[in-house]
Amino acid sequence: MTGGATFAGATIDEALSQACGELRARVGELRYEQVAGEGDGRVAISAEVDPMAVVGLFLSETFAAGALAVKVNLSEDEEGLRGELAGDDLRLLTGSGGRGLDALQYLCNRILNRRVAEHPPVHLDGGGFKARRARQLRDRARAAADEAVHRGQPVVLEPLTPAARREVHLALADHPGVETESDGDGFLKRVVVRPRRRS
Repeated sequence: MTGGATFAGATIDEALSQACGELRARVGELRYEQVAGEGDGRVAISAEVDPMAVVGLFLSETFAAGALAVKVNLSEDEEGLRGELAGDDLRLLTGSGGRGLDALQYLCNRILNRRVAEHPPVHLDGGGFKARRARQLRDRARAAADEAVHRGQPVVLEPLTPAARREVHLALADHPGVETESDGDGFLKRVVVRPRRRS
């Protein structure tokens, strides 16, 4: 293991307790290995906070607290930590355009920002929901662009989550006739699609 700090104690439990205190983590959130020990009466471990374990514990505890029948399968690839959600209550997270799913993803990333100096971004999905939503948002963005160009007036979309707004902005980034901007405060903002100013 690379990058871990060293913690020592009379027993492995004592070393883990020291690591938890200094890293402000629970044992289940640590990645650790024993690096010296038990023959001389001292045990040393190398430990660090494990982003995947932090996200996994947060999600499982959140689902349990809400009595939600949702499970998560976590994996890591070159784009970050991926959580594939499944279960009878998944529709509660994907309803209303996926606001619950996006809010949960946002919270996972905020928690890691506070706990780990550098971490891969978290991406949550369930049953291919985000791919379907991306297609719908791209279609909606193109329709709004056509309308804005045809009418010569800005078109304002409904309040969207950060992930949904990003899809709209990307869909129209290379459109020659319009430009986009987010408008509003807070988690949900509207995207304004306006005819591009002629220079």
